[in-house]
Amino acid sequence: MTLKQLQAFYWAAKLGSFAIAADRLSISQSSLSKRIAELESNLGKVLFDRSARRATLTIEGELALSDARQMLDIETALRQKLDTAGLIKGTLRFGIGELSVATWFPKFMQRAALSHPDLRIEPLVSQARSMESQVERGTLDCAVIAGQPSRQALASEKLCSVDFAWMASPQMGIKARMLTPETLHQYPVIAPAAPSGQAQAFSDWLTTHSVRVERHINCNSVLAAVELCVAGVGITVLPRHHLEPLLKRKLLVVLKSTPVFPPLAYCFIWRRDDTRALIPQVKQLVTEEVNFDLTTPLWQTG
Repeated sequence: MTLKQLQAFYWAAKLGSFAIAADRLSISQSSLSKRIAELESNLGKVLFDRSARRATLTIEGELALSDARQMLDIETALRQKLDTAGLIKGTLRFGIGELSVATWFPKFMQRAALSHPDLRIEPLVSQARSMESQVERGTLDCAVIAGQPSRQALASEKLCSVDFAWMASPQMGIKARMLTPETLHQYPVIAPAAPSGQAQAFSDWLTTHSVRVERHINCNSVLAAVELCVAGVGITVLPRHHLEPLLKRKLLVVLKSTPVFPPLAYCFIWRRDDTRALIPQVKQLVTEEVNFDLTTPLWQTG
């Protein structure tokens, strides 16, 4: 019995898929199957029901799962105790949203490359709800999302809150730059689209304050929403500090709204049962670098 065999068994059981478990462990599916078969041969018990479409445990597999977890936890604890250098190693599949890419993530990548040269980061730019699903399935190790995760299998830690505000092009000539639930329906609204965390927050705000939108344009890209707003196509909710260069150049103006649009929380998420030292170390690194108020150099001149 080896730790590699136990890892293959544990992750195939937890993720419900030999293919996803193999991807998580950075091995081929045939290698993972071989390790599980070797473990079953060593124990003299069949751990998986091969007739099921998913990786379904037998009764013996269910009995073995908690002990396998304990043995892997012991290995993790030992490695943490002996790793005095504190270097992060291995492959990290990291989910991020478009606003992260436009603000803090490039600096995070630069710092990670310098301080942890043996860490290979594979970023995926996607929407919050999609990233939640992938972290739960194990195809992502962790992610930074807008809003709180909705899945019980995921753990989360709030990183920060980002100020959002209603904005428009000055050419729209909105009187007194004021919006109320009664007047909002008069303007085309560029609305964040599902499955993003911003879309959920926007929908909740509309519902809570009984706001009616007559004309809307669904848009799942912050950059596209900015371009449409600058062009005077409609009004929208955007991250205020990130867009400060465009506000200073008067390409956009902030609209006063009653009630105001609340700050949006951003969270670091991971699987609750993922005990690898990699996760808290990466979370700490993200915490030190995350800053959604940064602006893109592309907007600094004009």
